[in-house]
Amino acid sequence: MVLLSFMPSTTIKAQFNTVGRLYNQQVHKTKNPQETNTSLVDNLMLKDSLNHASSHLNMVESCRDNVGPSSQTSGDILQFLNMAFPLKNIQINSEFGMRYYPVTHKYCMHNGVDLQAHYEPVFSMLPGKVVKSAHDKRSGRYITIQTDTYTVSYCHLSSSKVTIGQYVKAGEIIGVSGNTGMSTGPHLHLTTKKDGKVIDPIILLNCVNKVMYIK
Repeated sequence: MVLLSFMPSTTIKAQFNTVGRLYNQQVHKTKNPQETNTSLVDNLMLKDSLNHASSHLNMVESCRDNVGPSSQTSGDILQFLNMAFPLKNIQINSEFGMRYYPVTHKYCMHNGVDLQAHYEPVFSMLPGKVVKSAHDKRSGRYITIQTDTYTVSYCHLSSSKVTIGQYVKAGEIIGVSGNTGMSTGPHLHLTTKKDGKVIDPIILLNCVNKVMYIK
């Protein structure tokens, strides 16, 4: 199987996978997402840890031909087979990593990815519990959803459709993209973490792409 490599201005059509079921996961405390903060560089996952997170992609790959009505796939695997893209169309305008930040006119760490979105529905990538639904100066209106040891934050929203404590399914509408907070135009910023450490959202986006092949 060819793993889709997401590049800036690359557009794909999102499709929602409904394999798997909703799990009630233990919720851990999370800090407010910050789109750009040089101190986050020290909080990034080390290479070995990043490889560990990427192992979920290999897990999906190894079970793709064995998932069916009679399969004995573990719950740990099943929860990651129920995934969705956060938007109908995925176009990455700004990648994870160091970049020139147009708001502050400085080079700093971009701890997520910016997806092109113009006031459109935002979908939960994973099933989980809403642990944050708030507003701050930097991220604007944002939602954070916890799934096991992963959290996904959706920032710069114009509105939220969920409440704290609510459980959501993958592909469920959780809000509408917007231009709130420190933003130069409408878009969706994604921040993803594993065990409290920031990881590149491309890991999960590529994982969703693999899940599309599991029927």
